[in-house]
Amino acid sequence: VDGFRKLKGSEGKFKEWLAKDEKGLLSLYEATHMAFNGEDILDELQSFATKTLESIFPHNITNPSFQKQIDFALRVPAWKCVPRSLARHSIDFYSMDSFHHEKLLAFAKLDFNIVQKFHQQELYEVSNWWRSIDVATKFPYARDRLMESYYCVNSMYFEPKYRSGRIIATKIFLMLAILDDTYDNFATYEEAHALTEAIERFLLHNPHMC
Repeated sequence: VDGFRKLKGSEGKFKEWLAKDEKGLLSLYEATHMAFNGEDILDELQSFATKTLESIFPHNITNPSFQKQIDFALRVPAWKCVPRSLARHSIDFYSMDSFHHEKLLAFAKLDFNIVQKFHQQELYEVSNWWRSIDVATKFPYARDRLMESYYCVNSMYFEPKYRSGRIIATKIFLMLAILDDTYDNFATYEEAHALTEAIERFLLHNPHMC
């Protein structure tokens, strides 16, 4: 953090050359979103970078690829974006760059499509399991949150090697959603109390499930 303080001049303002280095400023903007509470210099720098990028976009940027990057970053900073979604956008940005390497771009697209196929297969497997439970008949009051649950899990375990983790976590999310809707939309107070006691007894005799 102390290193960022050197970006300020003697009058307490950020040095003028920062605003002239658009790509460096965009990287700096992304970095400031990793700040912890109390790191005021990064909060100041984020405000400065945001205002400066907004002022130069889109009129003073001639590179279409960089225009897209700035627009996307101002709406969704990289660390707040789902990794696979960010990869898809990055491919688009790179393809628009006149200096892109064709073989590298082709490899990136191939990698994305292969991993996407893995995710489609996982979603197919979870969908079959979800249908086998017959939620629509047995739990008509419950929300169908299959896609939402898988998407949330995929944002945490996006690497191909975590296939089992994605499938298991998605099933847990779905069962918790049914349980939540049971409490909120279906069970009476007495029924909810009895269900809670049953869950507590189960966990008491199965501590490894906690």
